[in-house]
Order: sequence, then structure tokens, then C-alpha cells
Amino acid sequence: MARDQAVRALKRQIIVDAARSVFAEMGLEAASMRGIAAAAGCTTGAIYPYFRNKEELYAAVLSDGLTSLYEHLATATGNAANSRERVEIALRSYFAYYRSRPDEMSLGLYLYHGLKPAGLTPELDRRLNRKLSEALDVIGDALAAYAGLDADARRMELCQVFSYLMGLLICDCTHRLGSLGSNAEAMLDRYTADLLRRLAPH
Repeated sequence: MARDQAVRALKRQIIVDAARSVFAEMGLEAASMRGIAAAAGCTTGAIYPYFRNKEELYAAVLSDGLTSLYEHLATATGNAANSRERVEIALRSYFAYYRSRPDEMSLGLYLYHGLKPAGLTPELDRRLNRKLSEALDVIGDALAAYAGLDADARRMELCQVFSYLMGLLICDCTHRLGSLGSNAEAMLDRYTADLLRRLAPH
């Protein structure tokens, strides 16, 4: 039984890894189950016991990425010496994670055509939002521990931090900051210092 489960998990991961490459190259709309099967070295029929369609596969790719993000943040912040350092590490680790994985960030942003999400069912979208919230809770918990925030203040501060980090990542990945005479590291350092100063417990 254990061996069968391990084999099944391995086959599933091979399919997901192949799908990640295909989606990164072609996007959700242009990708096909046939193309993913070819990249995985299997038949299309071999995918259907794991995923009913390419949308489910796309959600699996994004879900795996968010799990990795959570593990990355949790491990990094677990080494913090104090609550202030925990906030600094959380923000820098989030930025570093996606900066080193631009394809992963692009896969998530690809869902947005204009101003509304497209391509996934509402249920898949809800599942991914829960995974994202779990990862972002690492940052939110760090902020709350440092500043003694209540639930409402924690939510507001986390939304602001998330919005800033994503905007900075997009500007960095599209090489827009150089034309403005700045760089992402300097901006993140200043933002983090200002945030910690503003939220410093009294």
C-alpha cells in the first residue's frame, strides 16, 4: 500500500512539474492536456486519474508553489532572534522567494486578465486563496507579534505589506526601477525600516 501511494505521488508530481513548464511557456489558454502529457512523457489518458482538466492542473501548480512559499517563510522566520528581526526576515524572504522564481509569480498573475480573475472555477480560486492566506499569515503573525496588533489592525497592515511587495516585485521583474534611478533592495530596506518605525511598540 505504501509503495503504491509513493508511486502514485511520484507520477502526480511528474505531471505537475511538466505542467508547470508548459504553463510558464504557453500560458493557461494555449496549453493543452496533450502538450502536458508529451512533456511528462506519458499519454493524455494517464493524466486523467489525477486531474480532470488543465484548470485543475493549473491550480495544482499554483498550490504547490504556495506550499513552497509557506515553507520558505516559516523556515526563514523561525531563525529570527526577536520580533523585529522576524518582520525584517519575513518581508525580505517573501521578496527573495518570488524574485528568484519569476515564472512562478507570472503563473499566478496570469490568472488576471484586466481586473478580474479568469481560468479557474470559484472553488479552485477559493482553495488557492486559502493557501495564499496561510503563507501570508507568517508575515501577519510577525507584524502582530512585533506591534501588538489586534485582528483588524493586523489585517490592514498585512494587506498594505502584501500590496507593496507585489508592486515592487512587478516593477523589479519588468526592469522598471532602473529608469527611475532606484533599485528593489534599497526600496525594500527603506520600506521595512519605515514600517518598523511606524509600528514600533511604545
